[in-house]
Amino acid sequence: MPSATITDVARHAGVAPSTVSYVLSGNRSISEETQARVRRAIEELDYRPHAGARSLRAGKTDVVALVVPFYDWFSEPVIMPYIYGVVDAARQHGWNVMLVTGGRGGSDVDDVLGSKMVDGVVLMEVRVDDERLKLIEQLALPAVLLGMPSEPGEVPFVDFDFESAGRLCVKHLVALGHSHIGLVASPPGTFEKNLGYAHRLWRGVAGGLQEAGFAFHGLPMEPNLEGAHQALDTLFKEEPALSALIVHSEGMIDLFMQALEQRGKAVPADISVIAVGWGELTKHVVPPLTYVNVPAVEMGRTAIELLAENGPGTLLPAGMVAGGTVGPPPTT
Repeated sequence: MPSATITDVARHAGVAPSTVSYVLSGNRSISEETQARVRRAIEELDYRPHAGARSLRAGKTDVVALVVPFYDWFSEPVIMPYIYGVVDAARQHGWNVMLVTGGRGGSDVDDVLGSKMVDGVVLMEVRVDDERLKLIEQLALPAVLLGMPSEPGEVPFVDFDFESAGRLCVKHLVALGHSHIGLVASPPGTFEKNLGYAHRLWRGVAGGLQEAGFAFHGLPMEPNLEGAHQALDTLFKEEPALSALIVHSEGMIDLFMQALEQRGKAVPADISVIAVGWGELTKHVVPPLTYVNVPAVEMGRTAIELLAENGPGTLLPAGMVAGGTVGPPPTT
């Protein structure tokens, strides 16, 4: 049976998770009656906080650092759900969140944690070989990665299974009869910075097509209308028979659909489209998009729960939401 979490204890005692944290840490005054309920729930559920979690709860600041290097291609609608999930879950634990931006690598982490301003840290935009990991593993403070490195180590992580998402898209399109499928990947900067999610989706699509016996066609898309047209120009020049596209540039899906319309491509009659991204960004698209949902808010919340519990790394599973942008390939 899985061990109880602080959320389980809070629910059993009829209090907020932050109240359980305060009872464990002694950082705030809690009534004797409430303390008794919490301690009874802890005993009944056999709750055993990890030493790292106890260290966080016994901290002096009640502040968690969220390290997010902001890049030129960032889209506010894409990044904010992750931040919201972190902040919302942290609030439930009675913690405040300090947002640390910039792209200076390990020095961002060193500056904040070295100042003893925070009790823990969540790192976003994790690279395949992230130089911040060695620094984090050397620090005494608890930490969680919102993203999966190439070699998971001592630091817990939460991420979405982007590789499975890519394979799921290919499998769905191939089942409908598509054999000429292209990938419009995330912006070039995500590959230049060696961000793990960009590589894993690419690998999933490429691997799925290879297993199906079909050629792979893909390239990153600059996050603007011109970039969408350039991506389409390149892909159709490489494969004029392209009948389906998997689009990972989620913040630019409106511009991408606009570019297809401007080229006279009807969706899905002429070309099928599957998006990979946070579902809320797709709901206004006409026709309704078929998409693989990236659970951004849930990922942010899970990062905080891992920080509280020091749990193992986890990949959230991929699932497809049916829409009106996918159909069989056009007949010639």
